Amino acid sequence: MKKFKQLKTELFESENMDGGALGQWPTNGPQSAHSDYGIHRIESEEQIQRLQAFLNTFTAREYLDVRAALSLLRVKLNFAGLDFDFNNKTEITAESPMAFQLKRFGGTFGKTPTTPHNEFTVTDGIEDVLGGDHLVLMVDAKESDSGMYKMKITITQQPGNPKNAKTPKPQV
Repeated sequence: MKKFKQLKTELFESENMDGGALGQWPTNGPQSAHSDYGIHRIESEEQIQRLQAFLNTFTAREYLDVRAALSLLRVKLNFAGLDFDFNNKTEITAESPMAFQLKRFGGTFGKTPTTPHNEFTVTDGIEDVLGGDHLVLMVDAKESDSGMYKMKITITQQPGNPKNAKTPKPQV
């Protein structure tokens, strides 16, 4: 009979997770979306590459419902401190590309010394660290022969005005 000290050295308590375990504890394998630097630091090109690696793994399978897949993706990106406007009323157009502006930690809201008294400064929390640029989640969903949807999702950096990303309008 083995003693606990012997058994403890032979146990390997980890699980393999798609996407390099984004949002979970780091795996002990060689590929992981985690780093000690922090996945939320989107000003680093390396961290954007880690997020893109997660998105490639996330979209490697087909989904029955695009809305459910985007809801799950939103939850996973929340672990990295990123979010995008998406709810039950957001119009989904499968077969044509969609763009969602990303926000970091929900964006910022407040006043600066130059903000007029009756106005507020609102940002996406990303333009502050990227020098005015914004991150946009580009989603392209196509119906496959199986009747399910194959998606391609990428994060792109867009300069200047956040209105470059047109979030689908909510249905009324």
